[in-house]
Amino acid sequence: MDFTNKYTDSQEEKIMLRKIDDLIRRSERSFTVLYSHFLTPAEQMLIGRVTEFYGIISFDGGYEDAERRMCRVCTAEYEADEGAPLELFRAVSTAPEANWSHRDVLGSLMGLGIKREMIGDIIMLEREAMFFCDRSVSDYVNINLEKIGRYKVKLSKTELSDISQPETVKKSVNISSPRLDCVCAECFGLSRTKAADAIRKGLVSVDWQPCENVSRELRGGEKISLRGKGKVRYLGITGTSKKGRSFAEIEKYI
Repeated sequence: MDFTNKYTDSQEEKIMLRKIDDLIRRSERSFTVLYSHFLTPAEQMLIGRVTEFYGIISFDGGYEDAERRMCRVCTAEYEADEGAPLELFRAVSTAPEANWSHRDVLGSLMGLGIKREMIGDIIMLEREAMFFCDRSVSDYVNINLEKIGRYKVKLSKTELSDISQPETVKKSVNISSPRLDCVCAECFGLSRTKAADAIRKGLVSVDWQPCENVSRELRGGEKISLRGKGKVRYLGITGTSKKGRSFAEIEKYI
């Protein structure tokens, strides 16, 4: 019986789970630690639910708060591990007027013919960007990435310890309830009607999973993203006003 049937009906997701299972079998035969390509947060959540993988897999994206991570497969404690096969690049613009976006960086990398699964997190900074890629394509990137958008770049490999963590700011918001539509409205500066409309259209994800349930109750700790508007972490209720509204704390990614 195909074990993947217990976890998903999606053929694409079943293929992905079988690839992880194949990594496990290869690790057992070779007595080595193996890694997958970069996985989306949703793929990681699915893999993490598979009981057949318990105690064998973990994830590594190069830094603690990474979203796109590789699946690490280790079937025995004594297996040698050289670490995740990833490289960190820093791209600095030579033009003071350069104003890149995440899309610009990703588009320039994929424009070289590199698949999305070979690219990890992209961290945007002022006039520069840091990004991870699979070590198997790192030399190709180093030689061929000359521009991001229309601006020339100075590209260099850098140590993982030099990573610049995404900047966040904490703030308190006033919400009528911890429903998803109420929280989205306050976090992203929308009316409750527009927030609910965005949720129904599938533009909102909670913990990287699309959510179309406007009345979903949030408990605290969830990451919420709205396509085109950014991402926040909902930290939970901190108090109640005299009028019965709730004070909640959020962490917004800048």
